[in-house]
Amino acid sequence: MTEIRSHTRRPAPGHRLLLHTALLSAGGLSAVPLQAQDYAPLSWYPRAELSTEEQQALPDFCSGNYRIPAVTPLTGGVIEAEADESVVNKQGDSTLTGDVVLQQEDRILRSDQTRWYRSSGRGEFEGNVSLTSPDIVLEGDSGNLDQTSGEVNFYGAEYSVPQRHFRGTADSIEMHDSGQMKLTSATFTFCEPGDNQWDLAASELNLDQESGTGSAWNTRLRVEEVPVLYIPYYRFPIDDRRMTGFLDPTFTVNELGQAEDIRIPFYWNIAPNADATIAPHHILDRGVVWESQLRHKTRWFGDGELNYGYLNKDATADEERWMINYTQSGTLGSGWQHRWVYNHLSDKDYLKDMNPMAPVNRTTHMPRRGEILWNQSAWHFDITAESFQTVDDTILLQNRPYRRLPQLNLSYEPAVINRWQLNQTLQATRFTREDEADIGGTTQTLSGFDALNGDRLLSDTALAYPLEWPFGFLTPQAEYRYRSYSLSNDDGTLTELETDVSHGVARYSVDGGLYFDREFNWFGQDYQQTLEPRVFWVKSPYLQGQDSIPNFDSAATTVTYASLFTGDRFSGGDRLADLDQISTGLTTRFINGRGLEQFRASVGRIWYNEDRRVQLDGSDIPDEDTRATSSTLAEVEWNPDERWSLYHTLEWDNYEDFAVQRRYGVRFASASNRFLNVATNTVQTWNSTDEQVDTTTRQLDAGFFWALNDRWAIVGRQLRDLRSYDDDELQPVSPVLEALAGFEYQNCCVRTQFLYRETSPKDTDADAEYSTDKRYGFMISIQLKGLGIFGGGTDDIISEGITGYSQRQYHDY
Repeated sequence: MTEIRSHTRRPAPGHRLLLHTALLSAGGLSAVPLQAQDYAPLSWYPRAELSTEEQQALPDFCSGNYRIPAVTPLTGGVIEAEADESVVNKQGDSTLTGDVVLQQEDRILRSDQTRWYRSSGRGEFEGNVSLTSPDIVLEGDSGNLDQTSGEVNFYGAEYSVPQRHFRGTADSIEMHDSGQMKLTSATFTFCEPGDNQWDLAASELNLDQESGTGSAWNTRLRVEEVPVLYIPYYRFPIDDRRMTGFLDPTFTVNELGQAEDIRIPFYWNIAPNADATIAPHHILDRGVVWESQLRHKTRWFGDGELNYGYLNKDATADEERWMINYTQSGTLGSGWQHRWVYNHLSDKDYLKDMNPMAPVNRTTHMPRRGEILWNQSAWHFDITAESFQTVDDTILLQNRPYRRLPQLNLSYEPAVINRWQLNQTLQATRFTREDEADIGGTTQTLSGFDALNGDRLLSDTALAYPLEWPFGFLTPQAEYRYRSYSLSNDDGTLTELETDVSHGVARYSVDGGLYFDREFNWFGQDYQQTLEPRVFWVKSPYLQGQDSIPNFDSAATTVTYASLFTGDRFSGGDRLADLDQISTGLTTRFINGRGLEQFRASVGRIWYNEDRRVQLDGSDIPDEDTRATSSTLAEVEWNPDERWSLYHTLEWDNYEDFAVQRRYGVRFASASNRFLNVATNTVQTWNSTDEQVDTTTRQLDAGFFWALNDRWAIVGRQLRDLRSYDDDELQPVSPVLEALAGFEYQNCCVRTQFLYRETSPKDTDADAEYSTDKRYGFMISIQLKGLGIFGGGTDDIISEGITGYSQRQYHDY
């Protein structure tokens, strides 16, 4: 039998409050009379009574916070009792009256009167009954306890779970040592005490802290205690653990007020290592798309995810439509890994029309790829098999990528040995593609050079001797690049084609740079300025005959300032560029006393000694490859402080005097949830026929998310096409390609976002009048903090359009 130690207090007149508050302080509550704090029995305290650190961590819209009661536990199963008066009968039953306090382990129970029945281990409590523990805080009119079963009952009760920030009321509460609670005629909310902006009211409410789940029967979602939604049975999480049940629904409304897109996902927690989401997705004028996502974790195969979408009959297109997306990756041990991805779409417009919930790669060529990799010290090996589904029917068969079935890579890059650095890469690939396909209802057939497939053996060997000093660096390097091909001429049209070709060429380079710096004071602030000149010489002889080899995987490199020092004009392995050039660049930086790079500017170009004869497609040398210099590349970035950044990039054609690429931008990001980005982007080309500059891209992208205070924020974005089109050119239906406008409101209980959205998906129909369609819609999300989000999707949309929004600070429970 558990030992009960009790004693009777005999306080002097006027001392009862002092003894009472001292006991409360020992239980973790502040030493202030209870009647001065309306919600102190729930362990919730107004802002003024929180510590400075607690107040700083609390948003302005929250008027207080919970504290987890700090109770010094008793050991040995002892129950200590204290009261103003106590009476014990012959059977050992006790009656305690007047400020009764009982403690067992880390639980403290108070009441005006307690009856304790020693033989049965039961207790009855009446008048101002309360229970305080680190897990839960309750107060009620009466209660009882069964020590044998560990069951505690409260009647006319109010409760809180400070650690999870939720509370509620109930006609009766039944609690068990296992952490389970059963409440009748109960309410549940994460709102602050005294502010029931929303709550769940139920005839029966079950909370299981052990499993992190709750369930409710005859549930009403109430706003300001007015029912707005009835659910016969509802299961919900009370922490961040997974549980089976319906997730937050999402929807969008079009400009006519119609529900254009409704998704109601159901989550199935299959096992600790597997789950699934099934989402009926209704799309206006199309029907119901059944979307599903299956995720799993396994010991040998790692993490996998299968996404599937199916529409039996599109009411608009009158056809069956579907999507399959599968990814898998994992570690096998001993340096072995694997990665897999598979995509299959029914048609080119599926992603645009259906907007699936899966994070599917939205490129023109949907990859289907499997990789097995091995890494061990300086060695790397992988085997890859890859093909593609080209979803754009306007791309001709001859312009579609080759399959790699398979590709094997082996590389060796040991640590520096006596300053020498060696790198060896071996690669064997079989390239194939279909020679006939039905594309857009038309059969296309490849013949001649376009129909060639082949095997390629690649070997790249590089030896470098890097030297580094505090004032600069120098890296001479010598390479030898070897290629061997075995081509297949299945259609027999190229009778003079040499199918077995081998060639190789050396490449030599010297990369060197200096570092100068000085310290100075400007307007009372210390700065360090650097000056960093760099010179990069590279030479590789012209290798003829490459135009007789199909271009399996080579492409021109993207032109940036960094590309000046890569030493090549092509990526991939089929085109070995002829190089005899010197790249020069100059960078200066201004670094303030706090270590912030406040200003950086770089400028550079390439000086050519010869024309560039190797071309991707074997065509004649274009004019730009006969010039003595490249375009001039420049980058400038100014950071007035940690929040602001102004930048400009430029590629300038020195021969025709125009900007090939030009971009201006301003970014702002602060810890107070304020983000701004404005950028213009212009891309131009030289039209040698008309001898004029043609603009291919000119766009303005401006967006912001701006918190006016802790409660209110506004959001806006517009991507505008600024290009002028000729009369015979296909142009967008509107210069506004994308637009967002809306606001956010939040307090300690709810967060609401409302957005107007405008998009311009591409119109790829051959007889289209414009290059884009136009879509309008409204989106709303209502987050009941701690419970879930209704509507949803707005955060993702804002994050896609506003740089920095993904790093914003959220308040939730």
